[in-house]
Amino acid sequence: MFEYRFAVAPIFHFIANKSMEAGLHVCDGHAKQTVQLFMNDAASEKGKKRIGAIQYEGSNDYTVKEPCIVSWRFERALLPDGLKRDLEAITAFRRDRNAGPSINPNAQSIAFKFEALTDAAKETIEAITAVLQKHARR
Repeated sequence: MFEYRFAVAPIFHFIANKSMEAGLHVCDGHAKQTVQLFMNDAASEKGKKRIGAIQYEGSNDYTVKEPCIVSWRFERALLPDGLKRDLEAITAFRRDRNAGPSINPNAQSIAFKFEALTDAAKETIEAITAVLQKHARR
C-alpha cells in the first residue's frame, strides 16, 4: 500500500498505522499517493463516504520533485458532531486551507500537515489518534 520512499514517507506510514490503531479503515483504492479513511470496514464495504484521507503534498510530479508534506485531513460535512468538535479543538499543525488562516471553520476539511516526524508532530498525531479512538468506540 505505501510504496514511496520519500523523505516524508515515515510520517505517512506513522499516520496510516495510527489511523488503523484508532479503528479507522484505511483503503488505498490502488492509489499510491493518497489513502482514504473510513469509520470502519463496514462503511467502506457499503459504499459510504470516506471521512478523510492521508495524502502526500508539495509536488504534482514526483519524478521532478518529491512531496514535502503529509496531510491528514477529515471532511467536516461527513464527521459526526462530537468527532468534528474534538478534532477542531486540536490546533497544532493545522492548515485547513493552503491560503488564508491556518484554522478556517469554513474550509471543507480539518487538515493537519506535517513536514517531519518530530516530537511535537508525534504528540499531535497521538492526540488525534486518541480522539479517533474515543469516537470509534461509540
